[in-house]
Amino acid sequence: MKRTTPLTNEQQEMVAANLSVVHWTIRESFHVNETIYGFGYDDLYQEGCIWLCHAAVSYNPALSKFPTYAKKVVQNGLTSYCREQCSRERHFTRLGVGEHGELTAEGSILQQADDFESRISMLEVMQLLESRARDYNGVTRLGIKALELKIKGMSITEIAKLYDVPPSHVGAWITRSKQKLRKDPLFLSGIT
Repeated sequence: MKRTTPLTNEQQEMVAANLSVVHWTIRESFHVNETIYGFGYDDLYQEGCIWLCHAAVSYNPALSKFPTYAKKVVQNGLTSYCREQCSRERHFTRLGVGEHGELTAEGSILQQADDFESRISMLEVMQLLESRARDYNGVTRLGIKALELKIKGMSITEIAKLYDVPPSHVGAWITRSKQKLRKDPLFLSGIT
């Protein structure tokens, strides 16, 4: 629910007068957990305030009192927010350090590919891509730059946000650049 126009003065006053609705909705209906990203009190309160503003925009005084209506909107909004956060959490791996200083994921020791050759190889690939990008323009150059960002660890969605384009555009750029690079003798000679 995006809002492009500011709240009216009356709506702002309703929100300001009912900020406690957010506090009590969190205290009564949600489990605050400061150790989990997005579930701390401040995070929930901020998200609840956004939903309180949505309640002010959509409020109809003929149907109920504002605090009653706002509590339900805030509660539903925070429930959706928490579900979304939980969905995101499933995609994370918990990293830790074992008793001998080794890196662990979910309690299992990870194989660490942190040797000198792999770091040098990564640098060489990045330099090769950078040098080839200079000889291209348009979509191919964008694709090579996107490949560099992917190698650095960014997702296609993050790259798309960086360029303010849909992720499908970034995927098309990368595909185009791969087609060109597979036929590029200077690139091919650099990877052999």
